Amino acid sequence: MSYKDKLDNCLVSLDVGDKNALFIVLMKDGTICRRGNGNPEKEFELLKGYSGLQHYQAFMMTVSEELFAYSGVFEQTPIVGRPCKMMIVFSGPGGEEAGFKVNYGEDSKGPPREIAELLVNAVKITDPWYEQERQKLVSHIVHGPQISQIGHAPDPKKKWWKVW
Repeated sequence: MSYKDKLDNCLVSLDVGDKNALFIVLMKDGTICRRGNGNPEKEFELLKGYSGLQHYQAFMMTVSEELFAYSGVFEQTPIVGRPCKMMIVFSGPGGEEAGFKVNYGEDSKGPPREIAELLVNAVKITDPWYEQERQKLVSHIVHGPQISQIGHAPDPKKKWWKVW
């Protein structure tokens, strides 16, 4: 069994200065949570839901088993510009943990390519879901909640509290 097979969730986060620019949680059970797109200048909604599209599994297919051997904290110095912190953390039900934390400057050398690609892959894989959920939220705000009716319409002659 590979180490990846022992894991069941992942957190991807990017802070630029004092703002969280990206936050993604992917779980093997289909739970998905996301805020942002990496741009610290824009405010985005934190959306949580469930997807049967296996986002976690798709993301894990982009993670090399060998990468876990380099798990740890990296600091890319000198830090020029706003300080940035990128974290990618994996965990499993048996207490397994692995991850990467990279501190760097916005205008200096960024994270190692292999780690940066993980963040990019997480964004690409979750983008369709995130945009669809954002559109649902906008529609809800503009048009109000869409409630589907089950059964027949209430009898207008009865009081609201009389269900019989």
